Amino acid sequence: MSVRAERRAGPWGVLGVALAAQVGISVIDQGIPTLTGFVKADLGLSAATAGLAVSAFAFGKIFGSYAAGVAADRLGERRVLVFGGLATAALVAVAVTMPIAGLFLLLVLAGVAGAASTPAGGRLVLLAFPRNRHGLALGIRQTGIPIGGLAAAALLPWVAHAAGWRWSLVVAASVTAALVVPLALARIDRDRELGVAAAASSRSFVRDRNVRLLTLWGCLVVSGQYAVLAFLALDLHRSAGLTLAAASLLVALANASGIVGRVAWGALSDRALARGRKPLLLVLTGAGLAGSMLLLATPRSAPTVVLAVVAALVGVALIGYQGLWVTMVAEAAGPDRVGAATGFAITFVTMSIALSPPLYGAVADAAGTYRAIWAALAGVLALAFVPAALIRER
Repeated sequence: MSVRAERRAGPWGVLGVALAAQVGISVIDQGIPTLTGFVKADLGLSAATAGLAVSAFAFGKIFGSYAAGVAADRLGERRVLVFGGLATAALVAVAVTMPIAGLFLLLVLAGVAGAASTPAGGRLVLLAFPRNRHGLALGIRQTGIPIGGLAAAALLPWVAHAAGWRWSLVVAASVTAALVVPLALARIDRDRELGVAAAASSRSFVRDRNVRLLTLWGCLVVSGQYAVLAFLALDLHRSAGLTLAAASLLVALANASGIVGRVAWGALSDRALARGRKPLLLVLTGAGLAGSMLLLATPRSAPTVVLAVVAALVGVALIGYQGLWVTMVAEAAGPDRVGAATGFAITFVTMSIALSPPLYGAVADAAGTYRAIWAALAGVLALAFVPAALIRER
């Protein structure tokens, strides 16, 4: 064996550098919304304008996800992921020097670049592991998103308070660049990618029934994740009398249990692979529906520990779904088309993310209570059983 071969990263090494890159990009993606108040106060913006500014990155991801997936299939996922991560960091670092119009434009472009994280990172991990480890490996990789979010929530507001939100984004960009470097330096066996471009161009994953059904399912379930993130603390603050700080801790608990769920659902699907992954997808949908019903039915006078258990159960399903979902999308498309198919699915899921908070907020406004959100969510998750049941695993 040559020295070069000995230095190549094994599957777990590939997963490690892919996870680090995902955490890095997520520090920016998940961290920008935590700075809304600082941006609004510093620039004297209206709430709507401040919200538009901090949503610019997510807006860019809508336009970048599919293109990044196609590029990963044709040019190689590591190249696309490294370029996307470094470009994201550079664009954000430049954006902080701009007035509001330039800031918005560069954050949109940063979102386009950062969209590479899931389709390219998912393909990198998929090709490194055998099928009976796909669920576990992709589940672990997907934990990079909430881990990055937790790190950003702990670090960026503190920096913004001490030095201003612009320096906070500079710190975020530096973290992103630093966590992409290990992937750029790693030696990864690329032999399995020979001929991928030709194969990817000859077959259309959009015609694949399972990819379309999984995309629809993901759009419905992700709305629950963002309903929890946006409104659970407000509901508990108003109806249970918790302080916003205490209620936000329960949202953090849901996020933490979501990290566990992303690994657990994927790992369980590997263990039950002989029966396919679809049965567990149905179980996960049922768990999400049960969680939304618990949020609706649990008395707000219940002890805080009971509310914490409900929040944790909701997080396992509605935040923890991504490991299993990304695995099933990747396997439905096949290794030749996994980047494009994942990018296609993420494009529509990102649209759902953008639409969900205002729509659920409108439900609460119309009903006069945040608890109406959980009733609406239960209806959405009941509907999610339809695409899940129609999937036909090969």
